Amino acid sequence: VIQSILSPLDFDVKCVMDGADAMELLTDTDYLPDIILLDVMMPSISGIEVCRRLRKRFNPTELPIILVSGKSSKQSIIEGLEAGCND
Repeated sequence: VIQSILSPLDFDVKCVMDGADAMELLTDTDYLPDIILLDVMMPSISGIEVCRRLRKRFNPTELPIILVSGKSSKQSIIEGLEAGCND
């Protein structure tokens, strides 16, 4: 859904299907996006864990990460912020 909104606006959108693919894209190449929209509930490696791992390599201004989730509990929000997401 997000890709169908952003692509027509000339954003270069890269999509992956799970956390392992996200980590591979961001660690095995020189590719560094301007921003990451990361689903919290991804297979293999959760979005929260991907965020934690990326924060070990990139600070929030180098690589902004926005977590996207169907969860809206206060605990889920706190967990995302503690993992290092920007929003």
